[in-house]
Amino acid sequence: MNLFSAQPGGPAGSRGEIIFDAPSPAVECLIVNMTAAGATLAVPAGTAMPDMLTLAVSGEFVMRRCRVTWCRRGRVGVVFALPV
Repeated sequence: MNLFSAQPGGPAGSRGEIIFDAPSPAVECLIVNMTAAGATLAVPAGTAMPDMLTLAVSGEFVMRRCRVTWCRRGRVGVVFALPV
């Protein structure tokens, strides 16, 4: 699966980076869908997700602290807590 095959158009289709608490390295993702309340992210299959993470969207200057609400087959649903 190529995570970055979607065409950019606003936040949906944009590249992002999931930043975990240390010592785990960041993971690239694709923003599948984004609202003011949360987002659906496409991630590499088998990526373990913690309960909380930080999402950095390419081209934006604000990082969002997120709570993971669900994980399925290379997709993750998050709700935004507060900007970091």
